[in-house]
Amino acid sequence: MTASGRLAGKVAIITGGGWNIGRAIAETFAREGAAVAVCGRREDLLRETVEVVHRAGGRALAVRADVTLLEDMENLVARTKAEFGAVDCVCAIAGGGGGYEPVDVIDASWWEHVLRINVVGTFHVVRAALADLRERRGSTIITCSGGGAYFPLVGMNATAYATAKAAVCRFTDQLAVELFDAGIRVNCLQPGLTWSVEKQRSVEEEERRTGTPHPERKYNHPPEDAANLATWLASDESAPLTGRLVAVDEDWWQDRAQVEAVCQSLHAYCLRRVGSEGLAT
Repeated sequence: MTASGRLAGKVAIITGGGWNIGRAIAETFAREGAAVAVCGRREDLLRETVEVVHRAGGRALAVRADVTLLEDMENLVARTKAEFGAVDCVCAIAGGGGGYEPVDVIDASWWEHVLRINVVGTFHVVRAALADLRERRGSTIITCSGGGAYFPLVGMNATAYATAKAAVCRFTDQLAVELFDAGIRVNCLQPGLTWSVEKQRSVEEEERRTGTPHPERKYNHPPEDAANLATWLASDESAPLTGRLVAVDEDWWQDRAQVEAVCQSLHAYCLRRVGSEGLAT
């Protein structure tokens, strides 16, 4: 770990930090100098994340918590502050899909659960940390989008997930406007298709059985892609970008001139992806 990285001296909270994208973000943030607090519902996975960070010389804290419970998020922020100091960055990665059934078939409570873990969970961690973020001018909030947020998912039943991720996008650009004068930047990360370790193994078994590549393989991103983008969004390199959806599938954010064009565009709202010319697509 380095004391001179892009996030040196910062304190970050990462929900869903026990595995996949959340874990990759925690590891990358720590490598860039941040102290990280990760939360999730499985202590074993959280411990693995912390152990990886500690072995590399970084600072990390694991807090078992459920993002659908506001009191858990308040406890997460309190423990983070006691351990590392005031929070500079919130990465609301916890969420997920499920309930892939037609609207007239799906259990209503499961449909609502998908919204709770994605939308309400994001709201809870932001609400709990906002007092700290207001104190730390230049702080950042990163939310997490997903498939169905800005165009329909064809060939599947995904109203719960698509609705939830679209709501996260709207939460992002509305909150960005409300916090603009406070100097808090709010952006939404679109990680693209990112298989879990379990999904990767399943795909590899299928490919060995069929002898052909999985049709979605070419679209799959390693979790490190999302982690690199999240690091950029949390760092001063992305300033003054706020209220935007930034996708790993695009490269405009790696070009300073294009970033400046997007920052000046009134058309690149969160519910639409930003094209290479800084316009909504």
